[in-house]
Amino acid sequence: MENPFLKRVTEFLRDDEAFLAIVSPEPARLFLRRPAKLDALYDRLVFIRGTPGSGKTTLARLFEYPTLAALLRNRNIDTHKLLVSTLIECKAITRDTLEILGYRLAMENDYRNFWEFPYAEELKLSLMYKLIQARAVLGWISNLTSSGVKLDDITLIPRLNAQAATQTIGGVNGRGLLQKARAVELALYRIVGALVAPNKSHLDDEATSAYHPLDIIDRFEVVVAGSGGGRTLNLRPLLILDDAHLLHPVQFDGLQRWLMRRELSVARWILTRLDVMHPHEALAHITEDRTQTFELPGVTASRETEEILLQSSVEDRREQRISFRKMAKDMANRYLRKMPLFVDRDLLKLSDLLSTDQEPLAPSKQKELESNVAAAQKSLSISQVRCKALEELVDTYRPANRALTFDVRLAMLNVVMHRYANRIPQRGLFEDSNPEPSKPLSVDAQLYEAARIHLLHQFGKPYYLGIDDLCDASSENAEQFLHLAAILVEDVSTRLIRSRQASLDPATQTKLLRQKAEEAIAGWNFPRYDLVRRVVTTIAERCLAVTLAPNAPLGPGANAYGIAQSEFDKIPTNYPDLARVLQFAVAYNAFTVVPRYECKNQKWCLLELGGLVILKHGLTLRRGGFIEGTAGELNDLIRENQ
Repeated sequence: MENPFLKRVTEFLRDDEAFLAIVSPEPARLFLRRPAKLDALYDRLVFIRGTPGSGKTTLARLFEYPTLAALLRNRNIDTHKLLVSTLIECKAITRDTLEILGYRLAMENDYRNFWEFPYAEELKLSLMYKLIQARAVLGWISNLTSSGVKLDDITLIPRLNAQAATQTIGGVNGRGLLQKARAVELALYRIVGALVAPNKSHLDDEATSAYHPLDIIDRFEVVVAGSGGGRTLNLRPLLILDDAHLLHPVQFDGLQRWLMRRELSVARWILTRLDVMHPHEALAHITEDRTQTFELPGVTASRETEEILLQSSVEDRREQRISFRKMAKDMANRYLRKMPLFVDRDLLKLSDLLSTDQEPLAPSKQKELESNVAAAQKSLSISQVRCKALEELVDTYRPANRALTFDVRLAMLNVVMHRYANRIPQRGLFEDSNPEPSKPLSVDAQLYEAARIHLLHQFGKPYYLGIDDLCDASSENAEQFLHLAAILVEDVSTRLIRSRQASLDPATQTKLLRQKAEEAIAGWNFPRYDLVRRVVTTIAERCLAVTLAPNAPLGPGANAYGIAQSEFDKIPTNYPDLARVLQFAVAYNAFTVVPRYECKNQKWCLLELGGLVILKHGLTLRRGGFIEGTAGELNDLIRENQ
């Protein structure tokens, strides 16, 4: 049986209705609603940057005209209502009509080839711009005609004072626009597809003559058929350039400059990955330090551009984690509806298939745990009276939605005893054997998690279980979530085929997730992956040492590396090689950078390990715990064996 969790949405869904059936509104709501409310989504150049699999292409397809038209046709379907309301907030549609004419142009073909031509830089860029514009016009018209609009019912509305220039792009009628765009594309394709670049003097007139539709177009006026006769739509064109990071850096910078111009009426988005940026630019964007943001000469980026980063922001990390959980659950449930094996059994929620009911330790392991606790009591010289009091303190805690099992209770007691021993002064032979601690002991959720993670490493007790842990281990990356969920769904499918219980027990969940994480990390193959793997492994091992300390000083443990913010800001200058490694680590989900984290009366920049690294090394998914270090230590680490 085909498992849709193993495939990307845009790779196996060609039908717009099928695409809408599984797409979640949460990414658009989370990342695009705010700039739309500020009127910054369509009136300037928008950069949408994210890690591979963060949902850039899915967002782009959602805003294409045929998808929006299909959504409005099916707007009364219950599963689409939230998506409709979200896109209304994003000002892409109203309750009954479309507002934008979106087209996604993939930048993976042809455009980079222009840079290999033996022409002047200005000419190479000019040829690329013309090909982009010709294909944009072709794409807009194609999206309209494929949705049932007749070619003669498409009319271009030019910008003020640009009426005369319309003759250079084929006039204002859809048919003339189409013919001119085809001629320009053909002329440029003959150049880019040639085995040997033609001499500059032999270039076709269609390739070198004036053709600047983006400078001329303001709107498209189209007549669409309806039940009550035709009606006229006034649409703002939106050009979405996907995978722009594939361009040469000079081409990419030129593209930015060209599209930043304020006089352009066409809405334009550039979708790209973080690894295309200069290291200092990427780290500045990640930390949202606008004083260090890279700007092109003569351009004020804060006025001409809008930056949208498809990962956790500094201010709303908790909200974004909650939003990602909501999106991931919704996406998983929609995917399950594509699998007859689950639909036939009415198994339509992934959360229902991931059990959180934990079995106690095996009797032999439980006996070993009891012996360990007794030995700790003896070695720490804790009296029976004090031990009894600590047991009663532990018994006051009630974990949310779970029972306090006997083994977790013992593990919590073991941690509390070590904390007690650290909080009492050294005692003489005849002094009180039951002194009060210097600081009151408390029992809370962090202690509970610390005990659970100790049991994972000491006795193999399952730790990663349930839908929320699956979501949190995905580093808020949709593709990573699907890959982790796929291995669980595959196992459930096998159980169903064999007529076994569908629900996965916690032990199986933990085992499969950790195996998948280890395989994924072993298969890393991005730039500087070997150095990234060395850095995250070293940090993870240090975090694990702190996590497994008997007194659990950081509660559930650490999963991040803290550098003083002032030192981190100087990394691109002082350690350029390290800056590049960190950039790729963030771009491929090995790290999340958390700037200006306040702790101990100091501001830190945390390098928070990605979900795959956390799973592999058995660290906590809870945020906040970190080990302290310096940029110099990391730089020394990447320079070893070089």
